[in-house]
Amino acid sequence: MIIKVFRPFWSYDVQKTEEWLASMAEKGYELIRINRLTRYFYFQSSEPKAATYRIVFDKVQNRSLSKGLLNFGWTKVLQSGKWVVTMNGLPLEQIRTFPDREGIVKHNKKIMYIYMGILIYLMVGLLNVLLISTIAMTMGASKVDLIKVFTEPYGYIPATALGVSIILCILTVYSLITINRTNKRLTGEFLQPTKLKGQAASILQDRLSKSEEKRLKSSGQLVMKWKLGWMYAPDRLEQWLEEMEEKGYNLYSVGKTGTAFYFKKGKPRKVCYCADLQNTADSNYFNIHRDAGWTRLYNSSAWSQKWVLWGQEYIPGEAKPQIYSDKLNQLKLARRIALTYTAMFLPLIICYTYLIGINIKLSATSNLDRLQFINLILFAILILMFGSYVSRTWLYYNRLRKHYQ
Repeated sequence: MIIKVFRPFWSYDVQKTEEWLASMAEKGYELIRINRLTRYFYFQSSEPKAATYRIVFDKVQNRSLSKGLLNFGWTKVLQSGKWVVTMNGLPLEQIRTFPDREGIVKHNKKIMYIYMGILIYLMVGLLNVLLISTIAMTMGASKVDLIKVFTEPYGYIPATALGVSIILCILTVYSLITINRTNKRLTGEFLQPTKLKGQAASILQDRLSKSEEKRLKSSGQLVMKWKLGWMYAPDRLEQWLEEMEEKGYNLYSVGKTGTAFYFKKGKPRKVCYCADLQNTADSNYFNIHRDAGWTRLYNSSAWSQKWVLWGQEYIPGEAKPQIYSDKLNQLKLARRIALTYTAMFLPLIICYTYLIGINIKLSATSNLDRLQFINLILFAILILMFGSYVSRTWLYYNRLRKHYQ
């Protein structure tokens, strides 16, 4: 007997799917096929057995398992596209080698980029509707006027669009949270800022109690400074932090959002800071810089990309430490930052510019009503805001290029 089971989000949490496959095997159901398009799993009746499953993502089609995995009892159950299901009949405590998860982590990252782009566009659209409605009501528009948008002829179009947008937002947020949680479990990236032995350990101050922090804040010995939007010009942040250190303001901690910086008054010192953008920040990445004497002061918890702030103290008169000795690598990083934010914001700028052009053409034949006028103002503000983000990243790249030339 063959049965099929619908699992729409199975690839978002492969560990949960593996546990489910193991439970199906214990019930006497053997996996024979996966339909990636319809998200159905097909099983046939067999003898109940205990098994450990591991799902991997392999770009190479029909690649056989390595000898190391075969020697430890792993077998390939099936392959659907680039997804490979492997199984091991040995008790879990006897298994010494497991299939690599790197392919799944990289694949999940790409999926998360797509979802992040969708979420940004949906959220901007929904926020526009909310802002326009709020501003219109403060300017005298009634709820009846706003409801007319959905009750007039063809009103079902904006109503359907709004409903679909809300549903897509919920599904996108759920997908991002689930995939991000899976990646963290697979790579062990529950990382906190750490102190290092040796010279770099003096960068981070010993954590104080809440009462002691409050006392130092009231006395002015512990100050907090905001630095919003620094990721669009990371070199400015690095320069500012180094200047604060030279004035005797030692970095104590960084807020969870990465925009609040806490400084403790102390002695002037020479510290080199580096803000680094990473698509995948795994344990190897952190270990390499840690071994080179850098202290990780902050890393963002973003779903798609991670900003990591590094610091290293050095003696006055010595050469300033460089986290990347190759100038070409630094230029590539700056260019990638500029391209990343350009790809994120330029389509929105083009879209809002197009909408402004349509409204201006309409104003030539008929007067703009209150909501249309509010739209024009909001679109102009968004264009300026997103345009500043894009221009700041390219200015950063240009400054670095001129510096190396």
